[in-house]
Amino acid sequence: MSPIRTMAGVIALGSVLATMAVAAQRTPARVYNETTPGLVLPSVVSREQPSYTQAALQAQIAGDTAVEVTVDADGSVSDVLLVKSVDAIHGLDEAALASAGRWVFKPGTLNGRPVPVRVRLAMSFKTR
Repeated sequence: MSPIRTMAGVIALGSVLATMAVAAQRTPARVYNETTPGLVLPSVVSREQPSYTQAALQAQIAGDTAVEVTVDADGSVSDVLLVKSVDAIHGLDEAALASAGRWVFKPGTLNGRPVPVRVRLAMSFKTR
């Protein structure tokens, strides 16, 4: 076999391996939810209450919001999504999203191993 053909084969193999590595990086880990049999749900280690904005206080906005997050296998939060708005004008929705991103959890487990789990967080805004 000629050195050129051998080199072309090595380059082609390298290209295939690089493509496989990129595809593996793009393949998201499976995210479980409360319906997964045998799943132990994550538990809150620390939570941050969302802060009222001055504008929301002045407008006397109150109510409940819901945020979905993925609790990753290390207990951190990612993929924060607002699923129930309480206030899109005075900044309370943004405050809820920011707060949810700072929560810390004991990760959920499946068969004794930490796994990412999608959960819904409820937050209330109440004026005093």
